[in-house]
Amino acid sequence: MRAFVRVAQTRSFVEAAKLEGLAQGTISKRVSALEKHLGVQLLRRNQREVSLTTLGEDYFRNCLRILDDLNAADTQIRTDAQTPTGLVRLSLSPVLSRLIIAPLVAEFVREYPSIEVLAFLTEQHVDIVGTGVDLAVRARHLEDSTLIASRISSNPLSLAAAPSYLKKAARLERPADLTAHQCVAFSRMRSAQTWRFTKDDEIEEVAINSALIADQGDTLVEYAAAGAGVVMMPEWVMADHLKSGRLVRLLPDWSPPSLPLHIVYSANAAVPLRIRLLADFIRRNVRKRNLLPR
Repeated sequence: MRAFVRVAQTRSFVEAAKLEGLAQGTISKRVSALEKHLGVQLLRRNQREVSLTTLGEDYFRNCLRILDDLNAADTQIRTDAQTPTGLVRLSLSPVLSRLIIAPLVAEFVREYPSIEVLAFLTEQHVDIVGTGVDLAVRARHLEDSTLIASRISSNPLSLAAAPSYLKKAARLERPADLTAHQCVAFSRMRSAQTWRFTKDDEIEEVAINSALIADQGDTLVEYAAAGAGVVMMPEWVMADHLKSGRLVRLLPDWSPPSLPLHIVYSANAAVPLRIRLLADFIRRNVRKRNLLPR
């Protein structure tokens, strides 16, 4: 089409070849191939000039419109690559959003005003490929080979309870003592009713008693701060209550497992720049500002 349009505009195969930076023979072959494909003659050729047939004139006008649209599409994609724009669907937990990520996302949008971010706040590990989510922050070990994952925090867990609860509760000197305590448990963890601890080479697993179960980290922390029992959560989730004294850290010599935080997105060869930019912005700033334990 481009070869044909150049010949129609210049009325010359020679001039068309110069404008396209091609050999005259190449231009001639392309126009002939187009006419053969269409089954019609588009150009009249003689030794002195080239002119359009009636069908050629109609086709020329359609080609101009099509090529204009194609050039606009090319320009748009190049512009988007250089100036990222569009919507990023981000999935993460409410407590992580409130305490860590939301301020970073607000800062990111100020830096990239052509990008929109739609946050889905849930403790569920959503199916990125199946639900249309572009980016997610997940707290668990990942084995899904269809995802690109980058760790942003080791996310160690800690044990804590309110002073008001500890005054009335049984002694707690080692994990096994938890069997005599009330605990608040996270409903979405497979091990919610069994807590595991390590100390040097020792390992202890304890089946806990939990009258209060929730699927949201903030709620569990508030249960514990109100004196309902012992909670096991990442320390950054409980930081304000630990600082104020509403919660007290327990069994500091025993380490619960870590649930590493990863930022993940689909392992698609054509991941849009806006998604990669937001993922990198969150990861880089969490680390640079020490917002989470590495």
